[in-house]
Parts: sequence; structure tokens; C-alpha cells
Amino acid sequence: MSLLLRLYGDLPSTCARVSDVPDLDKCVVLTLPGSNLQVTPQLLPDGTAVYTGTLSRGVPFAVLVKRSNHGKRHSHRLFFSYMHCGVVRRTANAILFVDSDVSFAWKGNDGGLRALYERLVAVPSVGGACGEIEVWGWTSSPIVAAQHFEYKSNQFLAKSCESWFGMVTCLPGAFCVVRPRALEHVLGHYLRPAKTVLARNQLDLGEDRTMTTLLLEAGWRTAYVPEARALTEAPATLERLVRQRRRWVNSTVVNMALLLRRVHRPAAAPLLLSLAVELVSSFTLPTAVLLLLYQVGTAAGINHSLVAGAIAAYALLLVILSLAGDLGHEQVAYFFNASAAVGAFAMFLMIIFIAQSFGEFFAQYWLELVVAFGWAAVVVLASVVHRQWTSVLGIAAPLCWLFLSPTLYVIVPIYAVCNFDDVSWGTRG
Repeated sequence: MSLLLRLYGDLPSTCARVSDVPDLDKCVVLTLPGSNLQVTPQLLPDGTAVYTGTLSRGVPFAVLVKRSNHGKRHSHRLFFSYMHCGVVRRTANAILFVDSDVSFAWKGNDGGLRALYERLVAVPSVGGACGEIEVWGWTSSPIVAAQHFEYKSNQFLAKSCESWFGMVTCLPGAFCVVRPRALEHVLGHYLRPAKTVLARNQLDLGEDRTMTTLLLEAGWRTAYVPEARALTEAPATLERLVRQRRRWVNSTVVNMALLLRRVHRPAAAPLLLSLAVELVSSFTLPTAVLLLLYQVGTAAGINHSLVAGAIAAYALLLVILSLAGDLGHEQVAYFFNASAAVGAFAMFLMIIFIAQSFGEFFAQYWLELVVAFGWAAVVVLASVVHRQWTSVLGIAAPLCWLFLSPTLYVIVPIYAVCNFDDVSWGTRG
């Protein structure tokens, strides 16, 4: 087994220091319970540090630590070049790709890596598997808490459903294992140069989705293993969140269209149909949320024309400022923060209005309410099935997500589309 780490951030304190690598500006931090790890690394000519050892059951592994971050596709290219020159065994059964700000082993969670590895080894048709990624320190701020609920509900529902069809659509580069033989089959297409804006959104910003799509197209299955848990840090400020989601939205749209065009599995037709609906909704959600805000405003007794005019003016201003693309500018940042606050207040008003006159609201918007409460019931049921009901039934995180939803589904998509030509990573160097 081989692990490939990229160094560009600090890891959570739950990991233990193993060694300082000469000439590297970051320390290697790794916890593998029950493992035997070589403390002194082998330094390759390009500065990569190679650690070797064995897991608790005698499975040999190697840890490759890059000197600097040049993207995940660069990491994958390095791995196979090291395999071809004998640094990594050609008989390796799995590659674990993990970001340096991800912790996957701590007290009470020491079997996650084993669960991923065993799934890959036990099912020959599985080309890759991923675990459940949780937000570390989610109680630190409302923005982080909202992302915690979003991560949980997405994995309980989307990834579980996709895994049932053998088609997890994204093996996140932050924490997943891939079968080397499967990745080697698609390596030529996956590592091709990205020369256009479209290709860079697909390959450089959404390389994990592209890799997954190519594996699925080649006939491999992909799996979700909820027993394998990992912790990651989430953006704690609105500016960092919008920058991150700009990258996510653009790369997801491009790669989802690629998947629907290239992957054809009759047995997974219901999943492919739902993915097509999800792709279309990426463009319709901003309009749906703005219409919801219109309904909230008119329900509050404000003149219909005044509400419609204010929303139209806001949307136009949002597009103009998004095209400017400078979130670091004080006035632009103020507008985005003010918009998030107004959106949260509108959600608060909606809750109050529904609570005060539920019967009237149900008579007029019964379908919307049935869908909303039905979705909430499914999330709760899924959390109980996954034995993590406390993660979503705690009222704080779902409420934070609800209050942040106008930002996630109006500001972020519009900003992303207006900055489609921005192919910078956004949140990390």
C-alpha cells in the first residue's frame, strides 16, 4: 500500500509528529495505529521524502511526501513515475491520497484506513473507494457549522445512494484509495495537459471528479465506506467559502456533464437521471431562492412591485460585483457579507411566518412544504441509519445551514459563473 501526501497546510493536532524532513518547510505528521514506520526517510533527487513500514497486519506501505504543492495530478504522475523506477512496488494494491490538513486516525477511529483498504482488496471490480469526511471544529462559527450539516447530509444521502449503484461520482482527493491498476488504465487521458479554461476547470480544479469519471467509464465501480472517517478543516470566513465554492461549482458542472455524456450504465439509469436533474438545478437554484425571498417579502406585507424591483436590482448588482471578481476589495466584501446577513434574516422571517400561520401557508404552498419536510425526514432517517443522529438532530448546524442557504445557492453560483475563467485554486497555494 502507498500513501501520497501533499504539504501545503497544518494538520489537526490529533496527529502525532514523526519526523522533520530536511530541506522541507513542513513537518511530516502521520498517525497509523499499530503500524511500524521508518523514522528516517529516503530523500529522492526531486526532494520527495519516502517513508516505508508495515501496518498492524503486516501489510507493507510507503509514504511519499512531496516537497511542494503542484496539484493532485502532479502527485499522481509522481506516484507512477516512482513505481516505474522501483521506488514503489509494482505489486501495490492501493494508493491512499490524503491532503495535509486531513486527519484520518485518532483515538476511537483507528480502523478507517483498514476499512478502505479491505473494501478495495475484497471486491476486484472496485477501482476506488472513499470514506466519510467530517468538518473539524464545526462549533467554532455558524459558517463552519453550516458546512458540517451540508457535508453530513450529502454523504448520508448522495454518496450512500451512489455507492449502492457502484457509482460514487467523486472520490475526493482529500481522502480516498484508488487501485493502481485501475488508475493506470486511464492515466494517459487523465494526465493530458489542460490548455483551455474549460479543460483547466475540468482537470486542474476538478481532477478528483475527472479521475472518478474516467474510472467509471472504463468499467470500474467506485464505493463509499462510511466506517472510514476523516476530519478536515472548512473555510471559516465568507470570503474563503465563496472562493472555495467557486472552484467546486465550476469544476463540478463541467465534470458532471462529462460523466453524463460518457458513462452509460442501464442498471444505474435512476441515478444518472437524478444526476441530470441535479446538473440542471445548479442553474435554476438561484432563481428558486430569489423567488422564495420574493414570497417572504410579499407575505410580510411589502408591495409586490417594490419587492420585485429590489430583488432585480440586487441580482444585477451581484452580477456586476461578481464580474469584478475581487473579493478582497473592502466594498465588494462588505456587499457580500451584507447580502449573507440579509439572506439569513429573510430565512428567519420565513420561519416566523410559517410558524404563525401554518394553515394558510400550507394551503398556498403545500407542495413546497411537503418537499421540504420530506427531505428533512429523509436526512434524519439517514442519520439514524448511519448511527450519527446527533450530528444532524442538534438544531444548531441545520439552522446555520438554512440561514446560509441564500448565500450557498444564490451568491456562490452567480459568483462562480461570472468567474468561470478564474482557474486559480482560490483557498490554498
